[in-house]
Amino acid sequence: MATGKRRGEAGLDVLAEAESLAAGFPERLPGSDAERRAARHLQARVREIGRDAEIEPVDAWPYWPLAYAIHALLGIVGSVLAVSVPVLGASLALAAALLTFVDASGLPTTRRLLGRRASQNVVSWGDRAAPGALLIMAHCDVGRDGLVLAERWEERRAALGRLVRRPIGALEPFFWALVAVLACCLLRLPGLDGTVLTAIQFVPTVALIVAVPLLLDLALSPPEPSENDNASGVALALVLANRATDRLDHFGVHVVLTGAQKAVAQGMRTFLRRHRDELGRERTVVMNLDEVGAGTVRWTRREGALVALSSHTQLTGLCEALSEDDEEARARPLVNRAPSDGYAASAAGLPAITISCRNELDYAPERVDPESLRRAEAFCAELITRIDAELGPTLEGGAGISERNG
Repeated sequence: MATGKRRGEAGLDVLAEAESLAAGFPERLPGSDAERRAARHLQARVREIGRDAEIEPVDAWPYWPLAYAIHALLGIVGSVLAVSVPVLGASLALAAALLTFVDASGLPTTRRLLGRRASQNVVSWGDRAAPGALLIMAHCDVGRDGLVLAERWEERRAALGRLVRRPIGALEPFFWALVAVLACCLLRLPGLDGTVLTAIQFVPTVALIVAVPLLLDLALSPPEPSENDNASGVALALVLANRATDRLDHFGVHVVLTGAQKAVAQGMRTFLRRHRDELGRERTVVMNLDEVGAGTVRWTRREGALVALSSHTQLTGLCEALSEDDEEARARPLVNRAPSDGYAASAAGLPAITISCRNELDYAPERVDPESLRRAEAFCAELITRIDAELGPTLEGGAGISERNG
């Protein structure tokens, strides 16, 4: 990790916090023993800065790469069978596409057959009696570092997305290959056939064949480097909570360090279900911190692996105004094609936004840059101040936070 010092208030060193988590618990995969030990470490750190903290259990199904390999095989078999048995082939292709879509949207499907693991969230409640609730989120687990997610391929995918002026999520090529196979199979149902259709169907079928070993490689790969993803976000969440606690007029500051985010945000989804009664849509704001350690500050305009949901209008408006006032941050909007904790909060109907950092290719490097982390800290601290000043008075007046989305 890059060296250097960047201290928050009360002596918190955001770089040291990130380094301690990344170096002390490098293999904290969802549901692993390392993730559990990391959660206990973070619980102790939260208590050391003067906040209460508890660990809440989470059920996680982390074997999505193996599940999606099964979906790919279903699509391949369906494509082959559709030539001679169109109904059966189309049924298998439809099942593969639907199972993938539903799973990527947050409801485990085939993953449930492959084993459940115990994960956990570290939850620190602030002033629950305050009119509003500000949830500062960051996931503490890591994913796997397979060939398809290697840095050079991630950079090329980001560059291609910039070329076509549309970010390309890691899951999108696989899903659209399934959809293309399904479309070809459906065309065969009324009796369409011929060389042209066969040639068209061959292309996505080959893509699925290639996807199988890549997904199996991902399922068997070691953990990815975790300095930026997401030790940087966890460290920044601790510093921001320490700065904002008891200093906001309208919001209680709550911290949730989620587990199993790499299992399609399972930790965040469990937290939202468990506390839905106390997290009203008109009083809760979610700030998700993810990969904030390298590049320029970015805020999400939309998020989602397959279906992108808009971030909350008032929050994006505050970010836009802040970026205009703070030329040093050089902050810009981002379309995040990943199933983040911020996406899970938006899907649950809560006003949410994700703060991240990206380089010139809209890619998040693995290593942390102290200057980038400093800019992210300053941007987020000012954003919290503006949320309290501009959204807080509406809570005091009983109007609540607008439910408009961008």
